[in-house]
Amino acid sequence: MLIEFTVKNYASFKDETTLSAETGSRLRKLKETNTFSYKNPALLKSLLLFGPNGSGKSQLINALSTMERLVTNPTRSVTDKLPYHPFLFNEESKKDDTFLKIKIELNNKIYDYSFSYNQERINYESLILIDDDEKKIIFSRNKDKVKTSNKILKESTPKLRDNSLFLYLAQSENHPESSTVYKWFAQDLILLGNGYSPMIPDEYLELMDNEYLKKEMISFLSFADFNISDIKVRETPNSFYEQIFKRISESLSGDSNIAFPKTRKELYTIHKTYNGDELVDYGELPLSRESVGTQRLFYIVLAMMLAQTNGNQKTIVIDEFDDSLHVELASALVKIFNSKENLNQFILTTHDVQLLDSDLRIDQIYLLDKNFRGISNLKSIFDFEDARNKGRRDISFAKRYLQGKFGAIPVIDVEGLLDVLQMIHEKYGDEDGKKK
Repeated sequence: MLIEFTVKNYASFKDETTLSAETGSRLRKLKETNTFSYKNPALLKSLLLFGPNGSGKSQLINALSTMERLVTNPTRSVTDKLPYHPFLFNEESKKDDTFLKIKIELNNKIYDYSFSYNQERINYESLILIDDDEKKIIFSRNKDKVKTSNKILKESTPKLRDNSLFLYLAQSENHPESSTVYKWFAQDLILLGNGYSPMIPDEYLELMDNEYLKKEMISFLSFADFNISDIKVRETPNSFYEQIFKRISESLSGDSNIAFPKTRKELYTIHKTYNGDELVDYGELPLSRESVGTQRLFYIVLAMMLAQTNGNQKTIVIDEFDDSLHVELASALVKIFNSKENLNQFILTTHDVQLLDSDLRIDQIYLLDKNFRGISNLKSIFDFEDARNKGRRDISFAKRYLQGKFGAIPVIDVEGLLDVLQMIHEKYGDEDGKKK
């Protein structure tokens, strides 16, 4: 599971910024439910990141997603460019490397993996193993120079490209520690971005071929007050997406005959049809035609099921978690994430300040804002001495957040916004608001 993620010089994160999932010192509240207290170090089951629009919440998730992409999808040739998005509003930073680092706990061992890069090449890379407080450097890299005591890794270094990570090369040689870290990115890190596509991945949909899991999904939807009586996964024609694929293939390679599946899996929801109060039939609706909230709930619950059926211990990251979800449903999901039964870790970004008054520990709450230079700042409520000393029943966190006690709230000039709309109206509209 994730212990911490560090980013520097990525998008609006100019300065080194760390998101930590370690429990705060001397905090005992909700220890049995909201933490993995048996781990070393003890870890939080969920982190909630709050902040106004444009504060950097999604950019932080994008940074982790970029790291995952660089690890699991290596460059194919020496001319491929790396996904480099430095902080652009500073003359030095827009030329400097982006730095990304994760520290993870796997099977009672800690792995510290990091690298820095620009558009052209990897300039630094390191993998460190911490086992029983003993630190072992598996390999370290400075541009094309790699230091390692492992014979297999030494023999692999001539194959290393400037624009490719040594970790990928090492795992392809079946190096144990490198393979373990690679598998965490490929299998244990589940990223759900905002604006989920109704085209749910096949590995998620295949869960619904299991009658027990499908029954549990329908029960979950019923408990969540969704009027869905059954679920079916069908093979549907793929003609529309086939045409798009052909056009992309032609533009990239000039070859329009690349094989493409003629069908694709699609999830359908089954609803009861009534004549007055009498049940007369059942109707099907593709998930793509359900509400955005329903689509989002399916994605989240299927991701949870995928984690549960694949050994748990996953880190599930959900950007814009509350988008199109009713506050009661969002609160219920957070309660599930922090339950004793949950064995996975969740990282959420959200605008829903009412979630601040869920059963959360102060070390689970992170706030993001952006200063006048356009630099994002991340801070935990745990770092505010007042939050640690003041009782939860004294005043709600949501109220204190909205009062600006912790910062990270938007400063909105309503009068200014109205003035802008009035100026547009005066220039382009008549007194009825119609265009002249």
